[in-house]
Amino acid sequence: MSDFRVGVSSWTFAWALGVAGYEPVPHPLTVFDLVDKAAELGAGVLQIADNLPLSALSPGELDLLGQRALEKGLALEVGTRGLDPDNLFRYLEIAQRLGAKLVRTLPHNGRDRPDMKEAGRRLGAVLPAFEKAGVVLGVENHDFYPAVWVRDLVQLFPDSALGVCLDPVNNLGQGEGEGEVMAQLAPLAVNFHCKDYIIRRKPSMLGFDVEGAPLGQGMLNLDRARALLPAGLSWVIELWTPWQGNIAATLSLESLWAAESVRMLHLRLGGRKSLKDSS
Repeated sequence: MSDFRVGVSSWTFAWALGVAGYEPVPHPLTVFDLVDKAAELGAGVLQIADNLPLSALSPGELDLLGQRALEKGLALEVGTRGLDPDNLFRYLEIAQRLGAKLVRTLPHNGRDRPDMKEAGRRLGAVLPAFEKAGVVLGVENHDFYPAVWVRDLVQLFPDSALGVCLDPVNNLGQGEGEGEVMAQLAPLAVNFHCKDYIIRRKPSMLGFDVEGAPLGQGMLNLDRARALLPAGLSWVIELWTPWQGNIAATLSLESLWAAESVRMLHLRLGGRKSLKDSS
């Protein structure tokens, strides 16, 4: 039996949802399209994050979403940004309505970047409600904060509903590599963003470029991740698909990478086959 669950995310299909500042998508994916895509790929988990905010849906639409996911055999996880208590309470309600057992958030929302004391105060205000509801709150490491900051924040609340949504690549913005991030945060992880990447030296030899890769074709050390991460986590594939010059070519590559990545994760780590592999 597999000790993890394979998932995809709204960040697997960022271009198909639309990326600000780039050519518009002719027909952006809806949240219901995303459910269908996840099921078609053979994922068991769908994490719907801040690039497709569920707070914009009506109660009736949320009920329909939960029913569609149930019909497709998908476990839902929900995501937002920031540590504002009112927003976290709102997403706890959304999670309960959808039957989701994980709410993922960032320690900031872009503008609001609380320090340790303030972040702890806000989390302390919401965690009792999460614990009572049986929903886990995962704080994702992100490049505004070092990995040890996220570790220390979560350790303020031992034996609670709080954990780390571990992204192995985000802390490159802090000058921290994948190995360092995994060593600091893996024991506290409640969710893993399975995101592959490549670091290449520029042709001029003056600096490096970082971009995404389909899972298994980059530098992400899956064997180390499996050795360090707790059993039972959702491994949610995210993609940094590079822009291809136009939206049609970019969408095509994103779709290809998504299918390749789900297939590779099943192959490398064992578990339920994708629908394409079982057909």
